[in-house]
Amino acid sequence: MTESGRGDRTGRNAAALSAAITDLGVECVLEARGGLVLLVPVATSVEKLQDQDTRRAVLALARQHGFTHVALELPNERRGDSATDDDASVLRD
Repeated sequence: MTESGRGDRTGRNAAALSAAITDLGVECVLEARGGLVLLVPVATSVEKLQDQDTRRAVLALARQHGFTHVALELPNERRGDSATDDDASVLRD
């Protein structure tokens, strides 16, 4: 795959945001979806995200990196080694 020379004109930088969140001590998978960034934290980082100051810091970092909203997908018993690639956070018919 080749990258377009035009780049993202919105100023969004998911890779830099991911590194900044990791520097806060929050390990997660990050998915950029337009102005929304979805964080899927590892189980050990969920407790850290329960702290209001940590959540505020994550939101501030997201805004600094060009995103408008942050969503968290929390781990559940279906996630982990037994989760399949077609697993969805919302079950559908």
